[in-house]
Order: sequence, then C-alpha cells, then structure tokens
Amino acid sequence: MITIDESKCIGCGLCAEDCFTKDIEVIEQKAKSKRIRCIECGHCIAVCPKNAIILENYPMSEVLEYEKGGLELDENQYLRALKFRRTIRQFSKKQVEIQKIEKIIEAGRYSPTGGNQQNVSYCVVRDDIDPLRNMAIDELNKIANLSDEEKEKLNISWYGDLWKQMYLDYHDQNRKDGLFFDAGTVILVLSESVHSACIAAAHMETMVYAQGLGMLYSGFFTRAVARSKEMKEYLMLSPGQEVVACLVIGYPSIKYQRTVPRKEARIVWR
Repeated sequence: MITIDESKCIGCGLCAEDCFTKDIEVIEQKAKSKRIRCIECGHCIAVCPKNAIILENYPMSEVLEYEKGGLELDENQYLRALKFRRTIRQFSKKQVEIQKIEKIIEAGRYSPTGGNQQNVSYCVVRDDIDPLRNMAIDELNKIANLSDEEKEKLNISWYGDLWKQMYLDYHDQNRKDGLFFDAGTVILVLSESVHSACIAAAHMETMVYAQGLGMLYSGFFTRAVARSKEMKEYLMLSPGQEVVACLVIGYPSIKYQRTVPRKEARIVWR
C-alpha cells in the first residue's frame, strides 16, 4: 500500500490519472488512497512531481530520479547488437563474477509481471552444478528410451537420439558435457506464470550480453525437470512453481565474425 505525504502533495491529480486500479482520488486538492485495490505498481511514485508518495515495506532508497539523457538507447546500435547475438555453446574456464550475476538478476527483477504480481524467483546454480547436470542428463536419457508412442506424444522429434548420445558422452571417461557445455553458472527462472518468467528471462539475456558474457537457453534442462520428481525436490520448488527458463551463462571462448540471415517477418497489417 502507498502513503501520501499531504504536506508535499499539490493536488495535481497525476497519480490518480495514472492509477490503473483507480485506487487514488483527489479530495480537497490532496491525493488520497482508497487502500482497496492498490497493486503496488509504483506508477504514482514515478509520476509525482513532488516525490510525495512512498510504497510501504519497499526499499525506497533504491528509487532513482529521472535525468534527461540518461535513458535514451541508440535504436540502430541496439538492433545491431540483437542481430549479432548468438547462442553460445563454447565457454572459457573463467567464472562469472558475482557482481555480474546480481546485475542479471536485477534485470529480471525489474521486468513487468501481470498485475504487478512480482511472481518470478531465481535459482543461481554454481557449486551444485554437477549433481544437477547429472540428474538432467539421466532424465533426458530416460525420456529418449520411452516407447515411440510416448515420445510422439511428447513431440521429441530427433532429440531422443541426441539425448542418448549425450548420456553416453557424459558417462564415458572424457565426461563430455553436451547440456551445459562446461559453463560454470546456470540461472533458473522460476514462476507459476510462464509469461512473467519468459519476459524476465528475455530482459536478463540482454544484460548477459551487455556485460560481455554469453549464454544459451537450455530447453533440454526445462524438459528434464518438468518430468523429474527428483529434480523438483532437489530444487525445492513450491507447489505450482515451474522452471520456465534455464540460462546457461559464461564467458564465450568463440567469436562470431558476422550476423546470420533470417526469414522475412510475417506481418499482418490491419
């Protein structure tokens, strides 16, 4: 819920106008909160010209003031960066610094969620990466050995043969890692909402590349954990919570020299 400092409020009504749930009204030239439908989105804080509003039980010290010229992105440079972005499957041995991981999480934390539910959480895997990889590769091998009818229902396509080979490669003497590709950091994006988690993951990905790192989305891992009771218990997932995205992160040991082509966008203008 919000608290409005009436000594600062000038009754401009900007907060009431921007309040999606209509929980703010202006009475006798002062903004008042009905305290009924506030979803704690903070729009009123952001729009108030007098900084008269605080959000209870939130760290107001992290609120930033707008500075002209501090937010603009060069649209062409941004699009160029997106076009050069590649999925990385070759990582160096250099470990990702904690400070960089924290910035990646911040990008997820400030991503939008429907109704400001803030229903996304994160699991950073570093020290326990080996047991988690073992469980995932073993689970994928189990899926690959299901009957053809069961695999067809799961829409596995040709992945089954790949998972069998991944299992064999990992369990031979060379321990080839075809899942995380020897990356030292994995961030799992957890939520009951697929939409919220996917938006957060996309914003996190942008921060990954902005810091000179590389990553891949491991759909193989999310498939494995979705079918494994052992993995869900290991990750201590709450009821209804899913591993929506798995970000495998590290310093790339490969450099790509150019972008790649894509099919034309399919657009319907109405």
